[in-house]
Amino acid sequence: FALGIFTAPLKGAYMFNFSVYGHWNPSTPSTVSIVKNGQRVVVAHGHQDQYAVNSSKGVVLILEVGDVVYVRLWSGRKIYDNDTIKNAHTLKLIAED
Repeated sequence: FALGIFTAPLKGAYMFNFSVYGHWNPSTPSTVSIVKNGQRVVVAHGHQDQYAVNSSKGVVLILEVGDVVYVRLWSGRKIYDNDTIKNAHTLKLIAED
């Protein structure tokens, strides 16, 4: 399950941040990763002992025009979202080449 797909319009350095919230049975971890062109780049993982967990990660990636980046929820994992609790990801071009 991909949470938003970004295709780089410009060559440069991009900052990606994401956070996830899990609220399930303690035996079900919350794990997502940032994927660049089909390859996992960074992982946020949380295994809740008390039914709730937060995890955040960030990474700077050098992208070429047309590179594709997205956040992927791992198979068998869960994240939780409602009106007040949000899973989020942001990106920003920090240096154009």
